[in-house]
Amino acid sequence: MTSTAHDRPANATRRIIVVGTGMLSPRDITAAGAEAIRSADVVVYSATWPGIKQWLSSLGGRQIMDISHLYRLNGVDSDNYDAILHSLLDLTREHESVAYLVPGTPHLGVSNTSTLMQIARDTAGLEIEVIPGVSSFDTIAADLDVDYLSRGTTVIDSNRLLMYRVKLDPTLGVLIYHPASVGNARVDYEAPWKSNNLILLQDYLLNTFEAQHPYYAVLSASAPGRSAEVTRGELGRLATDAQVFQYGSSLYLPPSSDFDLDDEFVRRLAQTMAPS
Repeated sequence: MTSTAHDRPANATRRIIVVGTGMLSPRDITAAGAEAIRSADVVVYSATWPGIKQWLSSLGGRQIMDISHLYRLNGVDSDNYDAILHSLLDLTREHESVAYLVPGTPHLGVSNTSTLMQIARDTAGLEIEVIPGVSSFDTIAADLDVDYLSRGTTVIDSNRLLMYRVKLDPTLGVLIYHPASVGNARVDYEAPWKSNNLILLQDYLLNTFEAQHPYYAVLSASAPGRSAEVTRGELGRLATDAQVFQYGSSLYLPPSSDFDLDDEFVRRLAQTMAPS
């Protein structure tokens, strides 16, 4: 039975379970995520896909709420997240356990997760549990056939790259999230190229890479029947190609130069491979 504010002790622990639903839901949700949906008093989602409500019901979701209206087109991104955050906290005053579904995995590009964790640390009687799902970090590696660890990879959000003036290393690959919203704090998922200041990112990247250096725009599959979209271009034409970048796209630049090998370390490593 659902526990409400009227039938539980005032000092009872309230829980928010943040469930990553993966990139291609419901295929990518974990068994732990499915169990959280079954056990929560109320299940909240803001990212939709065809048949989501029926699927949640089939898993045993007791009460299901769509709060996608809180994530407003052309709204300021941080305001949208704040509205969702306040809605979740309000629900914990009525329900003992709330499952909050997020696409991908909760700690990758979802600012509310860390905010919720901080609130729980400062709030008696509130617990946050995070259940990972398959993320775009995983699917991009498969879409591009890239091993992030083989040559090393810098992973960063486009606006933070520019805001912090992060110095890039050309011996490493670079994976940049949210290239469709450069210099824009508002949500525009219908036509992001209209408000995307991609020239700012292009100019910054040209400080490290040549204009002829290849880039890959990657949009992993996130809906049934769709395949990943990978577009190759040249960095010097990045801003011209703005319409290639959709709201869920990421940008990958392969390394442009080789490492300087430490010969002594290579020799020591080779010695461990010799028969004892």
